[in-house]
Order: sequence, then C-alpha cells, then structure tokens
Amino acid sequence: MDAARVGVFGATGYAGRELVRILSVHPRTRVAFTTGSGGGHLAHEKGIEQDADAYCLSLPHGVSATYAARLREAHPRAVVVDLSGDLRLPTAAAYRAWYGHDHPAPQLLGQAPYGIPELGRERLRGARLISNPGCYATSVLLPLVPLLREGLIDPDDVVVDAKSGTTGAGRSPRDDLLFSEVADDFSAYAPGRAHRHVGEMEAVVKEQTGRDVRLTFCPHLLPVRRGILSALYVRTEVGGDRLRAALRAAYDGPFVRVVEPGPPRLSDVVHTNECRLSVHDAAPGRVVVFSALDNLVKGAAGQAVQNLNLALGLPEDAGLVRLPA
Repeated sequence: MDAARVGVFGATGYAGRELVRILSVHPRTRVAFTTGSGGGHLAHEKGIEQDADAYCLSLPHGVSATYAARLREAHPRAVVVDLSGDLRLPTAAAYRAWYGHDHPAPQLLGQAPYGIPELGRERLRGARLISNPGCYATSVLLPLVPLLREGLIDPDDVVVDAKSGTTGAGRSPRDDLLFSEVADDFSAYAPGRAHRHVGEMEAVVKEQTGRDVRLTFCPHLLPVRRGILSALYVRTEVGGDRLRAALRAAYDGPFVRVVEPGPPRLSDVVHTNECRLSVHDAAPGRVVVFSALDNLVKGAAGQAVQNLNLALGLPEDAGLVRLPA
C-alpha cells in the first residue's frame, strides 16, 4: 500500500509542528504539504487546492471549521481531522455559549465523531470527518467516563484540579506567557466554569454515559513547556480498589495505563502518546484519580494521528509507539 498523503494546516503552531514531526516518521504516511507562516509553507487558501488522502487542521477555533467545510466539499473522499474546538460541541447554541460567537459552519455539527479512540473506536473507523478532543478534556474524560458508565462515582460531586505546561496556550505571543512571567511561578486561570473544555467534557460525558455531570474544574499554568497532570477528586461508596479495577478493565490498548503505587509524573509521559492513570483512597468516601499526558501528543497531535490511523484503516498505533524526543 502506498503511503497516505497528509496535508497539515497550521504547521507552524505547536500542535501543527508536532503533527509534522510524528507524520514524518510514520511508516505509512508522508506529509504532502504544510500551511502556515514563514518560508516553506503554503497559504491556507492554497492548501484547499492540494490533493491529499487526509488533512489535519491545527487552526484556531472560529477559523478551522470553515476550512473543514471547504475541504469536505472539495475532497469528499478524504479524511479531515480538526484539532480545534469547532466540532466538539453538539449544537450551535452550545458553541455560542462557550466560545462567545456564532459557529462558522453549523452544518458540520453532529457529523464528526469525537476522537478519543479508547472511548469509541468503531465510530472512528472509516470516518471522513473527526473532531480531535481538547488536551484537558482528554486527561479528564479517560478516567471519568468509565467510572461514570459503571455508576461507581457520584456525578454531582466531581472536582478536577488540572495543571498544564505553557504550550497548551498556543504559540501566539502573550505577555502572561513570557519566560520572565512564567518561570519560578505557578498560577490558576479560568477558574470555576470559565474554561471552554468544561462544556466539551460535560457534553461528552452525557453522550457516552447518559449522565448529566456538573464539573468543578480549575486549570493551572505550570512553568514547564509540555505536559498535563489532572487530579480528579470523586465521591464513591466502593473505594479505590474497585475504581482501579474498573479502569484496568476499560483499557487494554497500548496508550492508556493504570500504574501503581505512586501517581504518574509528567516525565513519564512527555514525548509519548500515553495517558497514565493512578487511583488513591483519600478521606472517607472520597478517592483521588490522577491522569498524566503530553498535551501536544496524546492531548493533540498524537491523538490526531491515532484517529487518522483508524479512519484510514491503518494499525491504530502506527507511527506512535517509538516517538523521537
């Protein structure tokens, strides 16, 4: 079989560069073209004209869905994987509520399966349009969905305390992301229900489990480049051993692992497509579940390639098992 030709839109951003890096060592793909700023990249408009087997969109929300719609029209047999938040919410009203503006291509909503393969591979096999999840959302949904499916935790009492490296904020210059502002410091941002991933996580939980959940979610900015460590504080009547067993039973693939005895570290997962989970008894009736992943790989580009593999009929782990650091 010839290598699949993949076009990468937004190849000069952090996630886009990671996509190019992974696809360049993938045994069954080749990068057909890239768009972005600077020399060697096409303009986004020129990318629409390029023929490829698949297109990955690492573009800002509010822009990406427009290109997804145009690519679907111009190349209906190709796979389109959207890494932005434009296709993650179920309705245009939900999108407006969380993003503050009208959806640029509402006709696409509901057409793109949500791409966490471990939570539903069959919908992704052969798909032509895929919504790649957010990085925080991936770190939370991987432990949360199986526990809610089994009815093991209280859906009305889930607190998520999450920390991310600075690449999660993208590559656009911002004063608060300057080295002198971030180094030797640690801060929370978008507390309460202000972060857009909250709406995404609640919508996916409802779709996957049939349960309504109201998350308390607070993200923090770490003075490191990459990685996410999320701590989920949950109420349960069955204890940590039962939750640990449920997570082990839910995940038998290569990329989600339940580890013991200690919590996972960022150094365990950066530059990999892994998510590592651990479960620990806390106060009576409470358990803390830790989830660690690389926000640029399992939280973005690596998961996009995992989805692309499924859509193209390739082995799910192709190009993702031994990633260069």
